[in-house]
Amino acid sequence: MSLEGLYLYEIGQLADKLTKEFSSLSYEEFAEDEEKIESAVVRLAIMREGWTWLPIDVRQELVQINWQAIAGKWNWQAHRHLGVDSRELWETLVLRLPQMGREVEELMATKSERRCYAVNNSEAD
Repeated sequence: MSLEGLYLYEIGQLADKLTKEFSSLSYEEFAEDEEKIESAVVRLAIMREGWTWLPIDVRQELVQINWQAIAGKWNWQAHRHLGVDSRELWETLVLRLPQMGREVEELMATKSERRCYAVNNSEAD
């Protein structure tokens, strides 16, 4: 697996883990649990770090979600630990992350198909 593929895989895995962990929580349950809030902010910052290492062309293919706005905001909040909007954080985890995970999976499948196509065509030459 390429480094790009590894970053995509890790981002997708983390999105799936966060989705599974938080999707069953109501907003009220989430908002009352400081440890869960801190854990979510830090893990979103980790996702953002992986996202920053992706080549620009790959980032541009991930267009369904405004990764820059989401990732940048949670990275800043992870370092500051101040002003976390628990409602927005919960909505990101429950409503946006599932889409992010699907988007990453689709991109990885597309890149894998392209790679197979390129290998098969180069063998035919």
